[in-house]
Amino acid sequence: MGFFIQVIIDHARNHGGVVTRSEALALGVPKSTLNRMVAQGIVRRAGPGVYALPGMDDDHLVALHAACRKLGAVSSHQSAALIHGLDRPKYVKPTVSVPRRRTKEYLGVTVHQLTDLTDNHIVTIKGLPTTTQERTVMDLAAVLGDGHLERIVDNGLAAGSIQLTKLNSVFEQIGRQGKPGTVRMRAVLTTRESGYTAPESELERRLLQVLDSQGLPTPIRQYRPRWLSPTKGRVDVAYPDARLIIEGDSRRWHTMLNSFEIDRLRDNAAQLAGWRILRFTWEEITEHPERVVNDVTTGLKVSGYGPDMGRSS
Repeated sequence: MGFFIQVIIDHARNHGGVVTRSEALALGVPKSTLNRMVAQGIVRRAGPGVYALPGMDDDHLVALHAACRKLGAVSSHQSAALIHGLDRPKYVKPTVSVPRRRTKEYLGVTVHQLTDLTDNHIVTIKGLPTTTQERTVMDLAAVLGDGHLERIVDNGLAAGSIQLTKLNSVFEQIGRQGKPGTVRMRAVLTTRESGYTAPESELERRLLQVLDSQGLPTPIRQYRPRWLSPTKGRVDVAYPDARLIIEGDSRRWHTMLNSFEIDRLRDNAAQLAGWRILRFTWEEITEHPERVVNDVTTGLKVSGYGPDMGRSS
């Protein structure tokens, strides 16, 4: 039995910590040996005909590995977004896709059919076949709301894990009339053309939404004023003609003293250069947007640059 134990352990370690019954039998391991290994705690039952090593405590990944191997599927949609780090929801039901609908389902796993899934849309991550970032976004367009989809796209663009050129390329390949998500994805891409700068945080995104909802001029995102040295980075948004900077103050989430000191240095540099800085907290932006709008409007008017002048490019 010792030989078979090592065979199973080696195979599972090379395949995401999981081995299926059919794989074990193909390796020459008797059913009785598998049962004894379960009884002795060498492996555990992780699903119908699926066994996992004791150290594999991530049930989500175990289910994905098992479903992909049993169905000839790939990890996709919300599961792929989680694997790529595009989204961090509290709970994601394991989700896979198959090239054609199978008559059987896999317990505890959502199974989609993607007849247009090609090899160039699949990557292998830790032994798990997974849709690429751009293909994942396209698939999510069929199952997520507009706001959630936009956040995922912007998060990927800001992090550099998604490229607009590749996303447009995938859309051109598979976007078509009648395909779920095509209309929603086209709308997202239309507002994110070449040169688009994605918000780098949820706080910045909400700040921009507040400004836009009240018809205020569109500010420049991630602006680099000349007086701010490269080592001090960029500001969230700015109205250069009005010499006005607006920052989302995220110290509610990041309370490091070093960040506070850097903010003060940046504020001093701005004032010495003749710029004004308005800082808004998460609570102000989300719970009292009228205050934000009023302060920004006043800041623009002080410089003779108000909403009546139209939107800035």
